Amino acid sequence: LADLIETYSAEHPDVIRMKGVLGRINDQVNERLEGIIEGLRVKTAAAKAKYDSYVAEVEKTRKTDIETAIRRAPYFNAKRDLDKLKEFREKLMTKITSEKVDAKIERPGIVEVIDHAQKALVASRPKKPLNIALGVVFGLILGVGLAFFIEYLDTSVKTIDDVERTLQAPVLGVIPQNVGSLLDEGLDSPHAEAYRVLRTNVLFSRKDPKHSAITVLSGGAGEGKSTTLFNLAVVFAQNGSRVLVVDSDLRRPSIHKILNLSNSIGLTNYLLKQNTLEEVIQTTALATLDFLPSGKLPSSSIGILNSIHMKALIQELKNRYDFVFFDAPPIMGVSDASILASEVDMVLQVIQYRRYPQPMTIRAKQLIEKVGGNMLGIVLNNINMSQDENYYYYSGYYSDYYSKSDEAASKPSGGSSTGKGGDSGEGGGSVKTKY
Repeated sequence: LADLIETYSAEHPDVIRMKGVLGRINDQVNERLEGIIEGLRVKTAAAKAKYDSYVAEVEKTRKTDIETAIRRAPYFNAKRDLDKLKEFREKLMTKITSEKVDAKIERPGIVEVIDHAQKALVASRPKKPLNIALGVVFGLILGVGLAFFIEYLDTSVKTIDDVERTLQAPVLGVIPQNVGSLLDEGLDSPHAEAYRVLRTNVLFSRKDPKHSAITVLSGGAGEGKSTTLFNLAVVFAQNGSRVLVVDSDLRRPSIHKILNLSNSIGLTNYLLKQNTLEEVIQTTALATLDFLPSGKLPSSSIGILNSIHMKALIQELKNRYDFVFFDAPPIMGVSDASILASEVDMVLQVIQYRRYPQPMTIRAKQLIEKVGGNMLGIVLNNINMSQDENYYYYSGYYSDYYSKSDEAASKPSGGSSTGKGGDSGEGGGSVKTKY
């Protein structure tokens, strides 16, 4: 048709005739298609009706089977009970038959009288003194043995030798039991002297006088890490050093509770550029001690502490203060502490007396060294010095020291004082201005 139209015009008789032929062919094709479609519709309807009848038949059969099973359930239950009774009856009859056979068999006497008993000439009485003495001896042996056995099972840290032998690290301080905030206890507290000894050992142990950023870590929770860090910062500040305590334990901050200060804004707000450094640093009752709280807790603290801003902040704080103390969460299972250990200058590990097994403390030290932390030494915490003979001489030393100090204070002196405990000059350097 296209060729005809191209050759002739659209009004040519051949073109018109060809169009008529094509129209009739299209009509026949459409009519044929409609017939086929209608036939398929009829077959589909018939197949669907047949399918529906099969579904109805299956559902009817299923209901019938369920009803039959329900009706037959009592029969099968009764039959099962009957079979059990028959089995029990057979076992019982077998046992009865066996007993009858055994009863008919004659057996020789098992018991034979060898001699008749004679009456005792003297009454028998218990030897009470001997029995009591034996009971006391066996009780002492059992008690001592049990005590040694329990001590053998206890693998926690108990002595300085345990620490230095297993961790291959020096013990820089031994802290007594039930220590609170030194700001509350005062300068003359025996506990304060324990922290002054720790401060002296820290200063002598640091390899570079420029090292001033310190963190105190522990393997597990509840070992006194935060209290140790805060009190150590206090004795540094009491010696004249300009000190800042940073609560970088973003999971469970606690330093603000010790100081009874607000924690609404702090470290996280500064790192997120919400506040300036001057806005987040707070002063304390001690003129040379400042505090930077943790601030609002983010959903994830990993990226914050591991950021470039955190490293820059540490350097800025070192420029402003003589010493900066960073509190951190326990290092076991928490990455924040590992990050801080790799960023600060010095790390102290706190181990609580008789709390965690030695393998755990070893693992904590390995984690510190793995991230490149500069491990200064160990602080053994929460020692009951009045009861444990291994540490009794520490308690005696502190008591004797303060007795002599009180006697000296009561006498007139012609010279100037060098400070409590002769610690003048430690901590080094003049006090920096705050900003």
